[in-house]
Amino acid sequence: MRGQQSLFNNFINKPVVTTVRKGRSADMIALRDECLLYRYYYHIKLQNKRYDIAIQELSQEFWIKNSNIIYRLQCNSIKLEQIMKQEQPDIKQLKLQYPQWVW
Repeated sequence: MRGQQSLFNNFINKPVVTTVRKGRSADMIALRDECLLYRYYYHIKLQNKRYDIAIQELSQEFWIKNSNIIYRLQCNSIKLEQIMKQEQPDIKQLKLQYPQWVW
């Protein structure tokens, strides 16, 4: 019968399906970004590498594209400035904070 589906669909409540966000946790991304900032500091300040070489090495270390690394550095520019100007950790402090990395 014509229009039968639309007539009865108005009376039937369809359950609302909520989707659960899958993928990376925001907390884990924040921890990764913090480590990325310290590694960037290490390559630029302590190893005196050029910007493009440091970005390329970070890309290989974290398995992230160069453009994404630059974006993450820009997003965390306040923390990066704090690391570069205020904290200025030496290699010993970095080894204590991230013992899994070769500093």
